[in-house]
Amino acid sequence: MKIAVGGKGGSGKTTVAGTLARVLAERGQQVVALDDDSNPNLAVTLGLPHGQAASLPAIPRDWLEEQPDGDGGTRLELKVPAEEFIDRFGQPAGQNLTLLVMGQPSHGGSG
Repeated sequence: MKIAVGGKGGSGKTTVAGTLARVLAERGQQVVALDDDSNPNLAVTLGLPHGQAASLPAIPRDWLEEQPDGDGGTRLELKVPAEEFIDRFGQPAGQNLTLLVMGQPSHGGSG
């Protein structure tokens, strides 16, 4: 199952996503939470100490490649199996819960 949480800035997306991830993990589901926010704070919401949250490795852009999306645009896809990058970049955030943090844009317009 894949669940995405979206909405306006300041609407509580990170709080909702973190709470949902923790509840599902506590119920025995294997959860991979992905923080793709330009201001990543999901780690703190999942209960990781702030210092640890700030030092999490981001997924390098070279592990992703652009592919046509069929509508004239493009989308990013992994070049490697998901399990491989989860093992390499995932941070345990509790029982049954792993956190991944996407890389941030290096400058405006590059994201």
